[in-house]
Amino acid sequence: MGEIAYFADNILSRNNLKNTKKRPGSVVDNLPYMTNKRMQDPEHLRSVAYSDAGKLNARIAFWQHYGEPRNTAFKRYFDRFDAPPVANVLDLGCGPANFWQWGLENDRVPQNWTITLTDLSSGMIEEAERNVSGFDREFMFDTADVCELQYDDASFDMVTANYMLYHASSQSQALAEISRVLKPGGHLYATTNSINHITEFLDLQKEFAIDGSQQENVGLAHSTFTLENGQAMIEKHFSNIDIVWDNSICKATDPQIVINYAMSMDAILDEQRLDAAIRDHIDRNGHFAVTRSSGMFIAQK
Repeated sequence: MGEIAYFADNILSRNNLKNTKKRPGSVVDNLPYMTNKRMQDPEHLRSVAYSDAGKLNARIAFWQHYGEPRNTAFKRYFDRFDAPPVANVLDLGCGPANFWQWGLENDRVPQNWTITLTDLSSGMIEEAERNVSGFDREFMFDTADVCELQYDDASFDMVTANYMLYHASSQSQALAEISRVLKPGGHLYATTNSINHITEFLDLQKEFAIDGSQQENVGLAHSTFTLENGQAMIEKHFSNIDIVWDNSICKATDPQIVINYAMSMDAILDEQRLDAAIRDHIDRNGHFAVTRSSGMFIAQK
C-alpha cells in the first residue's frame, strides 16, 4: 500500500487508530493520548513554543476559518464575566492580547477596570503591547509564571487564564497562586480543552514526525489540565464551579491551513510527506475533519 493511501485510509480517523497497524518507520506505537511534557517546561515555552506569536497564530488561523467565529466566541466570553464596575483584573497567559483588542474594538472593556496582562514569554508581552497600544486605554504588562505570581494576597477581583493552565509546571501550585491573589468572592475564568480535542492533529504528529528523536515531542499539550480532570484540581481551591462545554467537528478545506497548524506543533514533522498526504486526503474526501472540544471553568473563591 502506498504511503499516502495508508495515511488517508488508516491514520486519519482517530476512532480507527487503535486498530491500525504500525507503518514501517513510524515514530510512535498506538498511544493516542500521550502528554508532551516539554509543554510544561517554562524555558521551552519561553524560548521555543511561544518565543513569539508565530506558531500560535498558525493555530488561531485554523480556528478563525473553521471553528467558532471570533465575534461569537469573544462576545460570549465577555457576557459571562461577573466583576464589579470598578475592578482589578489579571490575565494570565495573555498571548498577543487578541481577546482584549477585540474587547476594546467592540466597547466591551469597562472603563474602570484596571487590567494587568501577563505572559511567561517576553515576546508575547511585546506583541500584546503593540496590539492594544492604538487605544485610549492603559494596561499594565508583566512577564509572569503562574506558579510564582509576584502579587499581593487578595489583589484582584477577577482572573482569566485562557488555554494556559495545562502549561503550568504544577497545576496545583498554579491554582493555589490564583486563589491567593484573588479577593474573597472573586472569579476565575479558565478555558481549556477536552482530552478529545484535536486528536486528529496528534495522529499527524505521530505519523509524520521526522524520526525517532521526536518521540518525546509528540503528544497533547493540554492533557495535564482538561475539562475532564480540571474540576477535581480546582475544587481544592475554589467553590461554586461551573463548566461550559463547546463541541463541534470542523471540516477544513484549505490544505495549507491544516499543514500550517500541524507544523506549528512541538514535534518536527516531515513537511514534504505531510503536505502530500493532506492534499491527497482533501482531494479525495473534500475536507479534513478535526474534533473541537473545548470549554470553560468558572470558579468563585
